[in-house]
Amino acid sequence: MSEQKSDWLLDAEVQYKVTPVKGRWEVSLIFINTKNPNQVLIQTIGDYRTERLAEIYGRSMQQTAAKDPRGTQKVDKDAYDINNN
Repeated sequence: MSEQKSDWLLDAEVQYKVTPVKGRWEVSLIFINTKNPNQVLIQTIGDYRTERLAEIYGRSMQQTAAKDPRGTQKVDKDAYDINNN
């Protein structure tokens, strides 16, 4: 990625996702642009034999990736146009 294209990652909110894949639990980090929530990067981190281990690892990686001296970055929940009807 070029430097300009990846600058948004500095301000991204970080979440993790655990999914079952071929008998193991795969952990992915999800980077969401706080200025444009439609811009998302999903990076697979690893896979584990139990869901609990995957959850622990995912939470740890999320906290590490989200460390920012300005505080934790969050996406504005109103940024998505969701119709509950």
